[in-house]
Amino acid sequence: MEKIICFGELLWDMLPEGKMAGGAPMNVAFHLHQLGLDASPLTALGKDDLGFELADFLKSKSIPTSLIQWNNQPTGKVLVSLNEKQEASYTIASPAAWDFIKINEELLESIKASKPIIVFGSLACRSEINRRSLAKLWSIASLKICDINLRTPFYNKDLVHHLFSNTDWIKINHDELALITSWFADDVKDEQSQAQHLLNLFPDVDMILITRGDKGAAYYDRDGHYSHDGYKVSVADTVGSGDSFLAMFISKALSGNNPDDCLRYACAMGATVATHKGATPVFDIDDAVNELILKG
Repeated sequence: MEKIICFGELLWDMLPEGKMAGGAPMNVAFHLHQLGLDASPLTALGKDDLGFELADFLKSKSIPTSLIQWNNQPTGKVLVSLNEKQEASYTIASPAAWDFIKINEELLESIKASKPIIVFGSLACRSEINRRSLAKLWSIASLKICDINLRTPFYNKDLVHHLFSNTDWIKINHDELALITSWFADDVKDEQSQAQHLLNLFPDVDMILITRGDKGAAYYDRDGHYSHDGYKVSVADTVGSGDSFLAMFISKALSGNNPDDCLRYACAMGATVATHKGATPVFDIDDAVNELILKG
């Protein structure tokens, strides 16, 4: 079984109704674990009550904690606000423990033999320490997946160019796609042209996944593309939906499914998570996702 390392932020999403464990890498690791894959978050927690509570949360979900580091910075927090469409916006505390993820030679040697798949995003790269650590992980990865997750003000053109130049798969939402493409070509307006422009600009990228909120998602590679209109559900909130989408796509792709099937299942997974509160709901994935797919 492939070893998947989800590098980056681990934190508390401070929702209007209370706090929920979160951070995109942890969310992806959680859903990959729910899908039966060997996935571990590689992150850091503060030696404080919130950190100890987060560690207990991971253990309660049977998520591996062997790659969790501890330091004297405060455990990460994000204030999550929801608009009238239940779409999330974020205010991210800085600095946080997860800004200081360190990769020494002992750790690198311990994970190198597994030739891990590395999932990462832009937010964790707001610190120089993490950028250096991520570069070390890239050097031993069998597959690099960039779930970009732009969060103001922690990104810029140079950082995104660097990340996209060192990845195999890109997962991005439609707003991020339009913004990033405009940095490199301001006359490229439609989704297909934007995706193809990025594939041309970054020759090592094999494919791009684009999420469109309640309008589904799309897949692009150099041979063509697939699209899915998504599933209509009653939304509780959208926190973590994109992370669960990515986890399902990875799971199906590693099982040898074609991109069209991967996309259909990933859309169903994201929609199902959106019917629950928070990023890490527990439910019978096979039953819920298959039921949604059968309904169309």
